[in-house]
Amino acid sequence: MSWVNLSKASDHWLHAINKLPSLLELHLIDCELGHIHPLSYTNFTSLSILDIPANNFNSIIPNWVFSLSSLVQLDLLDSQFIGSFPNGSFSLTSLTSLDVSGNSLSCTIPSYFYGFSNLEKLLLGGNKLHGVVSNSIRNLTSLVYLDLRSNKLNGSLLKSVGSLSNLQSLDISNNLFQGVVSEVLFANLTNLRYLIASKNSLSLRVNPDWIPPFHLEVLELGSWNLGSPQFPTWLKSQKGIREIDLSNTGISKAIPRWFLNLSTNFEYINLCENQISGEIPSIPFTDTDLTIHLCSNKFKGPIPSMSFRAFRLDLSNNSLSGDISESLCHPAGDSRLSILRLGRNLLSGNIPDCWMYYPSLKVIDLSNNNLTGAIPNSMGSLHGLNSLHLHNNSLSGELPSSLQNCTELGILDIGLNKFVGSIPNWIGISLPNLMILIIRSNKFNDHIPMELCRITGLQIFDAANNNLSGNIPRCFNNFSQMATKNKLGRESISYVNLYFEGESYDSSLESAILVTKGREDRYDTILLLVTSLDLSNNCLSGEIPKQLTSLRGLWSLNLSGNHLRGSIPDQIGNMAWLETLDLSRNKLSGNIPTSISNLTFLNHLNLSYNNLSGEIPLGTQLQTSDNSSFIGNQLCGPPLTKSCHGKNNTTHKGIEHGEGLNDEEEYWFHLGIAMGFVVGFLGIIVPLLVCRIWRRGYYWFWEDYMLFKIVGWFIDFKNILRI
Repeated sequence: MSWVNLSKASDHWLHAINKLPSLLELHLIDCELGHIHPLSYTNFTSLSILDIPANNFNSIIPNWVFSLSSLVQLDLLDSQFIGSFPNGSFSLTSLTSLDVSGNSLSCTIPSYFYGFSNLEKLLLGGNKLHGVVSNSIRNLTSLVYLDLRSNKLNGSLLKSVGSLSNLQSLDISNNLFQGVVSEVLFANLTNLRYLIASKNSLSLRVNPDWIPPFHLEVLELGSWNLGSPQFPTWLKSQKGIREIDLSNTGISKAIPRWFLNLSTNFEYINLCENQISGEIPSIPFTDTDLTIHLCSNKFKGPIPSMSFRAFRLDLSNNSLSGDISESLCHPAGDSRLSILRLGRNLLSGNIPDCWMYYPSLKVIDLSNNNLTGAIPNSMGSLHGLNSLHLHNNSLSGELPSSLQNCTELGILDIGLNKFVGSIPNWIGISLPNLMILIIRSNKFNDHIPMELCRITGLQIFDAANNNLSGNIPRCFNNFSQMATKNKLGRESISYVNLYFEGESYDSSLESAILVTKGREDRYDTILLLVTSLDLSNNCLSGEIPKQLTSLRGLWSLNLSGNHLRGSIPDQIGNMAWLETLDLSRNKLSGNIPTSISNLTFLNHLNLSYNNLSGEIPLGTQLQTSDNSSFIGNQLCGPPLTKSCHGKNNTTHKGIEHGEGLNDEEEYWFHLGIAMGFVVGFLGIIVPLLVCRIWRRGYYWFWEDYMLFKIVGWFIDFKNILRI
């Protein structure tokens, strides 16, 4: 019954099964079952295989599962079980295989597990298990496969694990284990073939002349402290090794020649995030396609010749130098290279024009080097290319039209170069799968082509620091990916899916430099969750299209440093997930729309140096903004000290609705008061000085008439007081 949609039977499938007392095996793999109910009694007690992985139970594991005493195989893989294992005492002495990996169980390993004496496979990886592994694990003497990866288990790696002499595969990676591991732990593990223990806080301390009792095929000790800057000499005995991960282990010495000649079966080598120095030695030809990660070290010199069967090659973030043409343009036979990462080095010269030799390439990263010249036409032969990073070089010329043949491109980053001309129309026509388009800091001119609006999946468009002119296209509201909510509390977002003949590529390895909140940051693991539109520092004119406000899933909007006029769209408050908004250094006028207060996630706002006027709307995000976000306007109200109402009001009483005067109006207002005072004063003094009759009349008025009146008022006032 496997791979059959039984979702409509979720409520009663178990009751039907419970009517089959002679049932020996139950296989319901990926049947979209949504419920697994508790049972007051179990009829199918003869069941030996319960195989129900890849369902959607979303519940705790019911007690009856571990009460089936005849079970030999129990598979609950990836079925969304939560909570704890059943409480109680269960004795499954016939059980040989237990797989509950890939769920969300958050508890300790129950003690009754250590009583399953015939267990050969114990697979608990990919949960949230915590606590320590009991010494009682030594009771599982038949254990061949032990998988505890990707949990929160802690404590030391117990010597009791070393008593499991039949163990062939041990995976404890991505946990919280700590302490020192010595050769004593491995003394009895003569059958060990897979030792996978990366991403813990463990240290390895062995004698320099130690010869391991095992012969490994896979060794992963990433993030361990190996106790020496040298490559471990005990590796010389591992002649059949296929995969090795010694990333972030503190190695600083050069790669010894014997290391790369260990095995002709090498498939995977990861030495990233060390301090390894010297040149990269020649990589010998192997019988299989080879993945090599040597990123984030201190390698110098040229990149090695592609005389080996490379599948993935990552040499990024080193100090490699020289021209890359000689290394790339002479591959060994038909290349299956799918990922090439040479970014963040000191490489120079032109991009080689020999990409036709690499038809399987999916990812090219040549960013942050000193490359010059144009993009070669042969790059257009990479019809399956998904990601192209040429950021921060000195590349020039126009974009070659041959790139329109790369119809699978999802990421195109050519920022910080010297490309010229207009943005090609064919980007919007021939590259419909683009999700990230970065062309910032080049010399592109002319208008933004309307054809870009065809790329509905575009979620990052950065065209800042160019010479683009014309209006912002109103059809930008076609960017539906910017209009939806992403997985961080928003609607789901599409990820770039890259496939290599059935092998999936982790798109979270992609990275890009984005300028947001006034600073430059590298985004990698969350890059494909970011939605951003940056058209800053161009020569764009016209009004801000109100259609932009329909991009409700947009995270960052930057239109600063242009010649935009008109008002801020009233519907700006519809962009509910906006965290950074920069409209500074434009010619925007009118009031700030009150709807801007609806942007509750806004934490970076800049409206400075426009012609905005009136009162700043009330809202936590606005009143907590820095004053510099509003300078260069005619605004009032918090957070500015300039008040719109009350005693400190500098506006004229005749102005309605409490709107403040702008600087020019206030100047003429005060000048008018001063001129009025001067004119009125001179209107009295000048006639008295010029006309004798007026002067005598003025003095008579004060000496005879007003003095007589004042004395009379004083006498009357005293008589009143006496009464």
